[in-house]
Amino acid sequence: MYFIQPPKLISTKQLKAARALAGLTQRDLGQLLGVDERQIRFWEKRIPTQSRKRRLLEQALEKAGIECYAEPAIGVRCL
Repeated sequence: MYFIQPPKLISTKQLKAARALAGLTQRDLGQLLGVDERQIRFWEKRIPTQSRKRRLLEQALEKAGIECYAEPAIGVRCL
């Protein structure tokens, strides 16, 4: 059976905190994802609604040593 995991990255504050905790600039995170830093700025104002884009963000942050979580409360932590 195939289950779709709900996104862990659900808040703009969470994204900003994760990036800061990883010590990444918007440009750094953009380079990890292969997008312009303007796209990161946009996502930090409005989280992407497409689950594929959210998962790409989550994976890039995990590679940088940061895990996002949505339960029991919204947050980020170092791996």
